[in-house]
Amino acid sequence: MLTAQEGIKLATACKAKKSDPSWHWMGNYGSVYDVVNVANSRGVGVGGLVTIPNASGGGLIPTFMYY
Repeated sequence: MLTAQEGIKLATACKAKKSDPSWHWMGNYGSVYDVVNVANSRGVGVGGLVTIPNASGGGLIPTFMYY
């Protein structure tokens, strides 16, 4: 069990280790639903998702995310 003081110290250390947001290559997805699920799990905000759907409706969906 943590005390409040230990919890604050731990949270401060975690914030200090967090890197600045940047663009990440997230791979090729087979479904737009997979892209959305990954973006939501990473906390990607407005304007932080670049994905190019295949116009023919098939193939892979290349994706970059900013987090």
